Amino acid sequence: MPVAAVELSAAGRPWPLERLVVRDGGKVTLIAMSKLDYVQAQDDYVELHSEGRGILKQQTLASLEAQLDPARFIRIHRSFILNLDRLVRLEQQPSESWLAVLQNGKKLPVSKTGYQRLKEILG
Repeated sequence: MPVAAVELSAAGRPWPLERLVVRDGGKVTLIAMSKLDYVQAQDDYVELHSEGRGILKQQTLASLEAQLDPARFIRIHRSFILNLDRLVRLEQQPSESWLAVLQNGKKLPVSKTGYQRLKEILG
């Protein structure tokens, strides 16, 4: 019987991540990637937004970005990574900047580089 190949990251974990593990004292929270709306940088932490709440995890945005599926998650700003499944529309602002509007109504800033990435992916 053939064994399914699993791609491993440099840390030896399956890539891309299917869930995130957040440890907080004696509590461990699991967040399925399918339920993750977006990630926001908070200094040396990331705030994971899922199902209407935010959970802090000690990790940099860049290191988390390297573990995420680039077909599903995109960095839209230096401080934000967006789950493309949650994107409803883009709104242009008077200052020529853009906002990403999520299914839950949340609006996230989109940088010029982030807008170019979105244009490439969305066509």
